[in-house]
Amino acid sequence: MAAKLVGGCLHGKFIDATPFASSDKKANSGNEYKSSSLVDELGSMLTDCGFNYHGLEVLYSGVYGTELTCEIFIGPVYYQRLRHMVSDKYQVRSTGTVDQVTRQPIKGRKRGGGIRFGEMERDSLLAHGAAYLLHDRLHTSSDHHFADVCSLCGSILTTTLIQPQKRAVREIGGLPPGRSPKKVFCNACETSKGMETVAMPYVFRFLAAELAAMNIKMTLELSNGAGA
Repeated sequence: MAAKLVGGCLHGKFIDATPFASSDKKANSGNEYKSSSLVDELGSMLTDCGFNYHGLEVLYSGVYGTELTCEIFIGPVYYQRLRHMVSDKYQVRSTGTVDQVTRQPIKGRKRGGGIRFGEMERDSLLAHGAAYLLHDRLHTSSDHHFADVCSLCGSILTTTLIQPQKRAVREIGGLPPGRSPKKVFCNACETSKGMETVAMPYVFRFLAAELAAMNIKMTLELSNGAGA
């Protein structure tokens, strides 16, 4: 069939490309017709155009530039265009909608979500040693969150932010209004000492809450005053 397509393209003729069928019939004695050999028909067409009689060609290696030790049958192949186009599938997003529970970016092109960054993508970055890029994708650009941690009991769920009473502060022209210092209180230790602010993915806090619902307590050991 490939040889028929080659012959039809080079001669500019309509060719019946049905496999194992001949499009050329030669007259025999009387009113009978006898089909010629398909190999003879196609071989002569290829030979007239400067190709091998049997459709075989000598190829060279694209890597080493040496001649291959075997002859390879080549020819065009008929195929239909796929319906799935890149223009229908691509998606680009910087920031957008996040999930209400985990605060992570949603997925799905129809919902305006981003491309999913899963475990296999994480393993690829780890294999390349791109730890900072991994931190940017899974933390900074995902569900970046600041949590207050009690360094005494190591809990992130028992801390409470105490809103100070508003006091009349005299504003000075050209300067931003003064802010009262933030005060955090630990309900378990009943003290406001030893509170640290730690940056973490919000889903980590969500995991701690889920474990607490199953009577499992997660504690953090802080080092250097602010690192978990």
